[in-house]
Amino acid sequence: MSDLNKLLKPKLLNFLEEDKDINYSLGNEKYLSNSLIKDCTVDYINEEKVEINGSHFINVVFYECSFRKIDLLDVVFENCDLSNIDFLEGSIHRVEFKNCKLTGSNFSECSFQNVFFLECLGKYSYFSYSKMKLINFKDCNMDNVSFLECNFNKISFKNCNLVQGNFTNTILKGIDFTDSDISSIILTGKELRGSIVSPMQAMELAKILGVIIK
Repeated sequence: MSDLNKLLKPKLLNFLEEDKDINYSLGNEKYLSNSLIKDCTVDYINEEKVEINGSHFINVVFYECSFRKIDLLDVVFENCDLSNIDFLEGSIHRVEFKNCKLTGSNFSECSFQNVFFLECLGKYSYFSYSKMKLINFKDCNMDNVSFLECNFNKISFKNCNLVQGNFTNTILKGIDFTDSDISSIILTGKELRGSIVSPMQAMELAKILGVIIK
């Protein structure tokens, strides 16, 4: 069974003031700090280098939004819909995504550290070319996810669906996949050196790599 990494949790104040005009804060000021945002929709914002820190998003829908090069520090997204959001080249540190929809979301070329993805739907999401350190994925459905050419350092997958995920040129040494579904994952073979899989998974991977078992 895979173990989760010990992460630094987001640092939030005990009391957060509710921001009732989040579209203005993100679209005009491009800065948000120590705020509570809940039960609303953020739509049609296309901004770069937005900074968000010490904030908690609850039941927020992001629609047609792009926040390239975003800086997220000490942020919690809870029951949020971030489908197809663009966080390309973002900095994401001490952040939690809890029960969030991340379908088609773009996290490519991001820098992640101390980030927890819990019970998220991340089908067709993109993490390609990202640097990822101290990251936990738990109970996530992420089939067809792309981790192409990522730099992994202390990454944990626990009870995740990674079917047809792309791990090409991403070193997987030390990662325990035994309680996750890695059927039909995409890789060249060298990535698996030092990873931990079950006997059944080893047989499945052998088929993918063209190995004949008699």
